Amino acid sequence: MNCTIKMWLGICLCLFIGKRASGQSDSTSIYVGHILYPSSDSARITALQKLVKHGEPSTFPFLAAINEKKIFLLDGQPVTTGSAQQLADGSEVFEIFYLYPKSQAVLNSDGTPKLLPVSSLEKIDISRSDRLSMAPILPYLNLANPDPKKRIIAYGQLLTSSDSSKINVLSGALNLEKDKEALTAGKEILFQLKLEQAKSETVAKAYVDSLDSNWGENVTLILKDYSVSGKLEGAKKYAAGKVTDLESLQGRIQKAQNLFSGISLGSILILIALGLAIVYGLAGIINMAHGEFLMIGAYSTFCVQKLFIDILGIKSDLFFFVSLPVSFIIAGIFGLILERLVIRHLYSRPLESLLATWGVSLIMVQLARSIFGDLTAVKAPSFLAGGYQVMPHLILPYNRLFIIGLTIIVVSLTYLMLYRSRLGIQIRAVTQNRSMSACLGVETRKVDAITFFLGSGLAGLAGCAMTLIGNVVPDMGQTYIVDSFLVVVTGGVGKIAGAILSGLGIGFLTKVLESFYEAVYGKVLILALIVIFLQFKPRGLFPDKGRIAED
Repeated sequence: MNCTIKMWLGICLCLFIGKRASGQSDSTSIYVGHILYPSSDSARITALQKLVKHGEPSTFPFLAAINEKKIFLLDGQPVTTGSAQQLADGSEVFEIFYLYPKSQAVLNSDGTPKLLPVSSLEKIDISRSDRLSMAPILPYLNLANPDPKKRIIAYGQLLTSSDSSKINVLSGALNLEKDKEALTAGKEILFQLKLEQAKSETVAKAYVDSLDSNWGENVTLILKDYSVSGKLEGAKKYAAGKVTDLESLQGRIQKAQNLFSGISLGSILILIALGLAIVYGLAGIINMAHGEFLMIGAYSTFCVQKLFIDILGIKSDLFFFVSLPVSFIIAGIFGLILERLVIRHLYSRPLESLLATWGVSLIMVQLARSIFGDLTAVKAPSFLAGGYQVMPHLILPYNRLFIIGLTIIVVSLTYLMLYRSRLGIQIRAVTQNRSMSACLGVETRKVDAITFFLGSGLAGLAGCAMTLIGNVVPDMGQTYIVDSFLVVVTGGVGKIAGAILSGLGIGFLTKVLESFYEAVYGKVLILALIVIFLQFKPRGLFPDKGRIAED
């Protein structure tokens, strides 16, 4: 009786699936039904063997779930589980995916992924002996894996497969491929396999063109190998010409990538050096602890993340937007404290200020190491993941685009503050002539304090931005302090335009020289170029009269 019921259920399921499956053969749907609701053990193993023999890519997710013992029924349809999520009570729920006739996520009525515990699903138990019948097709199962990266690996493994049907299987899998990167990688493998099997020069040249237009990651190497070891002389020369064109194009793309990387690095230097330029011009102080305000801003971002995610349980990108003003304020407060306790007593004494602030920087680094350890990291916001593809092989990461945009906003606001506000007039007046400003009623000490707050806050903001492209370590500020002083000296003391131009210039030169030489030699060349530049313009690009000039 039970066998009869299961058989009728299997027939009903087959009819239901057959109606849902667009383009799926009736026999395939029947085999799926016999596997889920077998009338006997022999019927199941026969259906499984038939399904393996057909080798339809649309059935690969179904077979992969059987092989991994993760096949279930939900409302009469075959499903499997995806990634797990832990609930507040410690239990786990899983994303659910349909397996046949289409592999896709199960959604709620509002369009969100359905999350269910395994206990709410009906498990289908298939014996190990039955699963062994899938051995001939196991190398192909990842061709339909939900993870695009695993599908890319599976495509590459077909190169070494001796199966004569691999081209047909790969073609079928690519017809179902939705991910752009995986589709490019799969087509590259398909065209390479067909190029190797081409018998005429016309066909071979057509696949060379296909590889060229597809432009995958390895197309240059593939064509270069074929130009050497191919069997058709005309096609070999044609492939060699394509290699020359591709290498020339890749060289231009590399230059564009270096330009963008230089602009993004220059943006970081501008954020750090902007406050340093103002402070250095105002007080004549060589503040070696300025880089540690960057570190304070980065750790402030880390603490805000811990507060939101671990304490408040708010798992969203909101923490990063909150950390931007928080890092500015906290770093500014530390700068204000440093000005009151140390720097106020060292105005116009460069050597003493250098030694004192260097000692302060060492204390701050060790204090951060004692509190946070040697290495922490901030989770990058999800909206900054990935990048904007200008063209194949030229992708501009969103996190670096954000840093460039943030720098533009900060520089604009700083310019408005300095040149369009009363406070800015006072800061520029004290920078040019402190005694005259005091005689005209400007509270110079108050201006000093506010300026240090703003300058340190800008460095803290740079530290927040730095968490997007690197880890947070106690001595991270010391990596940029020398470059920051180079930006200030090269651009001109207290000049925003000078900081922008010199920051972008030094950032761009750094990336360009590092692409030709090692990082150390590139840095030496930059220092040599700056020394030569200062021989001709010792007061920078935009010289100005400040207190140092007066003294």
